[in-house]
Amino acid sequence: MEQFNIVEDILDFAIENEIEAHKFYTGLAAKMDNPTMKQVFLEFSEEEKNHRKLLEDAKAGKKVKIGGENIADLKIAEYTVAVKPTPDMSYKDALVLAMQKEKKSFGLYDRLAHLIENKEAAELFASLAQQEAKHKLRFELEYDEVILKED
Repeated sequence: MEQFNIVEDILDFAIENEIEAHKFYTGLAAKMDNPTMKQVFLEFSEEEKNHRKLLEDAKAGKKVKIGGENIADLKIAEYTVAVKPTPDMSYKDALVLAMQKEKKSFGLYDRLAHLIENKEAAELFASLAQQEAKHKLRFELEYDEVILKED
């Protein structure tokens, strides 16, 4: 992981992460034949855009609203094999890819929350970690309901 000297550097890094996540979900949505999951991926794309706005507001010194719920973890992502995005990827692979992405995002924000000494920034990253955990749970539930029940 890169070394950071100030909170602003960390926020810039997190903002870039959210920009990439927004692009990721927009791209996945474009690949979906299933209209329900297409909509889910578009919604997650918007949520990532909202995360970016939250981070930009924090960087600008604005007071940001932080949630504090803890999200369950089905740990399905831990038992899947890594996949790469392809134009013709299956629904199963798209779900696996999304679960793994959210797992990594959770890990990033959780780690940042524990590394940073600035209390407000640490709370922001802890909140973002839980939001990413919520995303992962949504994909794990879909995977459980659709994929695991088929096998």
